[in-house]
This record gives sequence, C-alpha cells and structure tokens, in this order.
Amino acid sequence: MSTLNDSNWWSRFRGSWRNESRLDKGDTSIPFTGGSTAGGNSISPDKAMKLATVWACVRLRSETIASLPFHLRDDNKDLAKDHPLYRILHDQPNADMTASEFWEAMVASQELDGNGYALILRNTLKTVIALEFLDPEHMHVSRSNVGKIDYTYKKGTKNEVVYDEEDILHLKGFSLDGLVGLSAIKYQSDVIGGQIDANNAANSEFKNNLKAGGFLKTGEKTLNKEQRERLRQNLATFGEPQNAGKWMVLESGMEPASASHIRISAQDAQLLENRRFGIEEICRTFKTPPQLIYHMDKASSWASSLEQMNLGYLTYGLRPTLVRIEQMVTRKLLTPEERKKYSPKFSVEGLLRADSAARSAFYSQLLQNGVMTRNEVRALEDLPAHTGADQLTVQLNLTPIELLGRTNEQTKDKTDQL
Repeated sequence: MSTLNDSNWWSRFRGSWRNESRLDKGDTSIPFTGGSTAGGNSISPDKAMKLATVWACVRLRSETIASLPFHLRDDNKDLAKDHPLYRILHDQPNADMTASEFWEAMVASQELDGNGYALILRNTLKTVIALEFLDPEHMHVSRSNVGKIDYTYKKGTKNEVVYDEEDILHLKGFSLDGLVGLSAIKYQSDVIGGQIDANNAANSEFKNNLKAGGFLKTGEKTLNKEQRERLRQNLATFGEPQNAGKWMVLESGMEPASASHIRISAQDAQLLENRRFGIEEICRTFKTPPQLIYHMDKASSWASSLEQMNLGYLTYGLRPTLVRIEQMVTRKLLTPEERKKYSPKFSVEGLLRADSAARSAFYSQLLQNGVMTRNEVRALEDLPAHTGADQLTVQLNLTPIELLGRTNEQTKDKTDQL
C-alpha cells in the first residue's frame, strides 16, 4: 500500500498535474523509479527486467552496441590513436570499466530509464581524462527560467551534488523535446503489466488447478460424507506440481465419465495467445525482431536470411542509437576546433559478416571498381596490411587508376618504375 512517505507516490502525484514528457523552463525532470498501471500493477525498471522478453531485448540491444568498435577518426578517415579521447572511447573510459562494459551500461540505462548519464572528468588543461557512469535513478534534470540546465545527483537525503551541463555526458532515448528521454517502461507500463498478469495467471493455473479428465462415476452407489471428503483430498493431490502425470486409482466400481484425453480449454488457449501477443508488443517497444530473442512462433515477414535480419535490425533498430551516441560524443567531448578534424564512428561491419559469400562478392565489387584498396578490405577483416596493397585498382587486368588511358609502352614504363 502506498503512503505519503513513498517517493514513488509523490512522483505519480506530481506527474498527474505536470507534464513530465518535456523539460520546460523552470521545470525539473525526475527519474522514473516506479508507477501503477491501469490494472493496479506496480511497475518499475527492476520489476520489468524480471520479464524474460524485457531482459532479452534490453540485453541484446546493449550488448550488441557495446560490442561494436568505437573509433575516433580524423578528416582523412584514419584512426586518431594519438588523440587522448581515442583510448577513452575505444579501450577504457575509467579505471573500473572497459569500453564494452561502459557502453553496455549506458545503453541499458537509456533503454529502461530513457536516459543514460556519465560524469565527464577533465584535467587542469580541460582535456577529458575519464567518463564515470552515474545511476539514472538518482539523477534530476532542472531547467532554469532562462534555459540553463543543471544535473542534480541525489543519493539519499544528505548526499546531493549539482553538475553543470558541460560536466555530464547525457545519452537520451526517444524524446519529445530533445532535452530528456522518455522511459519505455513508464509509457508501456500497461503492456508490461498485462504480461506480468498473464504470467502470474499461468503460474497459478499450474500450481493450483487439477487437470484431470473430468468427472468420476460411482455407479448406483452413493458416497457418504466421509468417503466424499477422502476422495476430494485424494484428488486434490493431483493438482500439485510434484504429482503431475501420476495415475489415479479408482476403487469401488468407480470409472471416468470420459475416456478422452485431456485437451486444452478455450480459456487456457486464450491465455497462451495473450502471452504470445505480449511478447510481440514488448519487442515493438524495444525495436527488436522477435526472432532475435528466440521467439519463433511466427516466421519473419521481412528477412529471409540472418544477414538480411541483421541488416534490418542495424538500420531500423540500432542505427538511431548509434548516431545519437556519435553526435553526443562530438558535442560534449570535442572542442569546436576538434570537431572540424575529428569524428567518432562505430564500426558496424561486424554485424554484416554472417554471410561469407555475400561479403566476398561485396568486397570484390569494391576492389574491382576502385572504391577500396586491398589493405582497406584487409583492415575490415582484422587482417594486417600487406606491402604493395595500397593502390586503387579497377577491372581491365586490375590496372592502377593513374595508368588508365596510357599507351601500352607508357603503362609498361610506369609499371617498371613502380
């Protein structure tokens, strides 16, 4: 039961008269830590994660993005390994976490809470030296009457720190104002609550209900009160999970009213259908194809191979988040002068390696039409560079581009010089 001392109750009360989907001037956005659904369920990010579908979707999205190499490149598209930010993005953002662990936590926070936060640590020269992950459930975002944004990190009633906007790396989810992200758990709480209800109903069915064949005939005999009570107690034991599948013993001329096998009832069938529909609804919420979380109830209507499914998931499910992270890093971690020369980029080629034949044909087209060099292709395959493989070539015996249009003797002379 909610009380006036329940912080979630006050959050819901404030939300009833204030628009929490936008951060207007003079407002404060409080973190979503829980709320009630129309069906009376209490939903929070932690409770939602106990659903296998929510767990699988959030885990898939966060782990997939965290596994992609995150590089800082210069204006020549080369890796900017000499820049101090390269190590932070690609290797280790702080002393306690690897890059994979850090981005996994940031993306998971964005998926569940709508926002991911990290404290930007700088040295005396204002150079970024570390990124420290912050729990989004303790972060309050305020906007003054003149538009200044502050981040207040509250842990308990006495531990409170206020940070300027430039000190916080803020990864926003889907947003209506571009200032704060919306929590999928909050806005889809009725869907998630319905799935929890369906699971609870199924568990109750298996735990308490007797799945026998129907009725028992006693013939012309009538059981007395004691016999009837003993029979009920014996039958009740078959409603317990540990006795599922055991044989009933019929005595004194008893026989089953029907010899047909047990069939699933219309009510049970509707319950199973609701659970399947709930899985698909949650997958829609997190932009995740059901097949990728091993929900194989229905065949895909847009992907006939794993490569095509990965491409669709990358294009419609992951790319918006990848672009959001790249632009956030550019804005918060690079100076205006550095933005002209450097750009952070995720390397997504690893997601498209499922089909080796298609990948080989793709590389061949790039090589034979002078788009990429062999060493660039080798780099995509994590292979070392090879001497003499830095030239762009085209068809016609793979002639170097600078030799096209020359006579045979000119070509031979130039080739000899090479």
